[in-house]
Parts: sequence; structure tokens; C-alpha cells
Amino acid sequence: MTLKLYPWQDELEKALSNLRGRLPNGILVYGPRGTGLFDMVRGFAESLLCEHPAPDGTPCGSCKGCRLVKAGTHPDIRYVVSEAESLPRSIPFTPPETAASDRKTVYREILIHQTRALADFLNLKSNEGRVKVVLVYPADRIRAEAAASLLKSLEEPPEDTVFILVADEIDRVLATIRSRCRLIRASAPSREEALAWLQSKGVENAEHKLTEAGGMPLAVFDEDPRFKLTDEVREKLFAYLGKGAAAQPQEALAVVDKDVTLSAATLFLSRWAWDLASAKVGCPVQYFPEQAAQIKAVAQAADAAGLYTWINSVRDARRVSEHPLNARTVIEALLLSYARNL
Repeated sequence: MTLKLYPWQDELEKALSNLRGRLPNGILVYGPRGTGLFDMVRGFAESLLCEHPAPDGTPCGSCKGCRLVKAGTHPDIRYVVSEAESLPRSIPFTPPETAASDRKTVYREILIHQTRALADFLNLKSNEGRVKVVLVYPADRIRAEAAASLLKSLEEPPEDTVFILVADEIDRVLATIRSRCRLIRASAPSREEALAWLQSKGVENAEHKLTEAGGMPLAVFDEDPRFKLTDEVREKLFAYLGKGAAAQPQEALAVVDKDVTLSAATLFLSRWAWDLASAKVGCPVQYFPEQAAQIKAVAQAADAAGLYTWINSVRDARRVSEHPLNARTVIEALLLSYARNL
């Protein structure tokens, strides 16, 4: 048996298994989104509650602990997971008392009421006489007040309790939280591994889709509409961005329609920015190989300082892409500054 879910998770499985004999109070596993990281770590966390694990630590699947985990009722594990990440995995999420009953958006950060709710759990002994587990995801998207509450628990961890945190972007995890955890880096699959796996799943145009997903195989199946652009908008963006400094202001205003989300546009622009930066220093483009000639031409003609000023603007816009901003206004501003800075 094995805990890994995908062929590229051998090293992660080994690193986690090596901790079984002497679990630290805090473990922080980080790696790129779209590689199945959280789901494997979840499997590891739940396997710690098995009463009769195999020699390699994989759960038996039939003991009381495994049955309770499967039913979602094990008293010795708590999931501190954002609403957005809990929904596709059927992990229970309780919204804050202040949440509107008719809200149309989901919470994508870990909130203060979630970390405060751990108090009773942490103060009690293990129900089954084994380890207690707190699984946190995404650890790089915790609101400030919630992070302070979680940090206090990490600083004074109860006996026989392990906190297992998972993050997509390690640099966005508070340094004080990182310092109290054993860090484990999960590598992305090689392009060959990812492509072979996609092809084994019967994915058409696998190479092209993998490229546009940034080399992350599970991102190919991401159907989240927040990150999708129509083919028409993509072509308009390619046409505009391919002109570099020659792009005209009136063209920028005609690129984006009212239905384009800021998340989708900034993801697209950040990938274009990455490819421009790569081409500027003589490296191959990663995300848009079909536009490689245009990207290289724009990069070579661009003013380096102006180019990186624009890249930083895209980065900043992406960081706030899920805030209630006027998407069209922000996107148009980025496109106008593109030609002006290049």
C-alpha cells in the first residue's frame, strides 16, 4: 500500500513517513498548487489515527480509527480549512456568525472563528489514547487575527498534538509560524512525469494544456470559472500584448468585457509577464510557446526598468484579485500601463 496519490509524490511520501516515529509538534508542507499536495498530506494526517497501520504507516482501513475517519467523525482530528478548499472535498465548514445568509461568495481565507474553535479540542486529552491532529490549509492564506491565534497554539502545543500545515506559497506564510514547524518542500513533477500522467488519463492536447497550466497537471482539470478566459478575450489579449510599446490606449479599452474576472485576467497577465522576463534574459518562454516569437520581440525592445515596473504591478493586482474591486477598471489600468512602461 502507499499514501501517494500520484507518481511524482515518492519523495514527499518518504519525507512524511520518516516523521512517524517521532512527530514534531508542527509540520509545514509546501509546494506548488495543482500537484495534489493537500490531498496527500490529508491522507497522511488521517493515517496517524489508524490503530493497526502497516509497517510503512499506511492505514489498515478497517479499524475503529479508520472507520471514524472515513465517516468524518473521528474526535481526534480537526480540519482548519478555508471554505473554498473544503467544498470540493466535503470537509465541514461553519461560516462565521456575521456571514450574510444570502452571500454569493465563499471564504478563501482561514478566519478567526476557525482557529478560536480549536481551544476546546486542544484542552482535551485524546479520545482514543493516540495522537491528536490539526490539519490547516491554506496556511498561506490566514487572516492576521486568525494567524495570531494559531501561532499561540503552536507556541504552547498540547502534549501528543501535531499541527500539520499545508501552503502553496511558502513566502506568504508568517515567518513566526514557519519557525515553529518542521518544513517539508514538495517538488513539482517533471514535465515528462506530468505529461505521461495526463496522457494516461486520456487528456487530449495534453502537451498544450500542460503548458498553459504552468506544468501543474491537476491544474489542467481546474474548472473554476474565476480563472477562465474565453477564447475571444484570450485572442484580444494576445493581439494587444504582442504589440508591446506600440499598443494604443483605445485598443486596451476594447480588450476586456464586463464578464472577465480579475482573477482570470491577472493570472493570464502574470504568465505573460513571466514569459517576458524569461525572454528578456535569454531564457525560453514557459506559458505561451505559440507566441514565443512575439514575446521575444517585445522583451528585446522593452526598457528593462519599465518592464519590471509593469511586472510588479501585475503581481500586486493578482494579490488583491479576490477583493471586491472593479475588475474592468483594474485590468484596463494594467493594459494601459503595459504600453506606457515598455
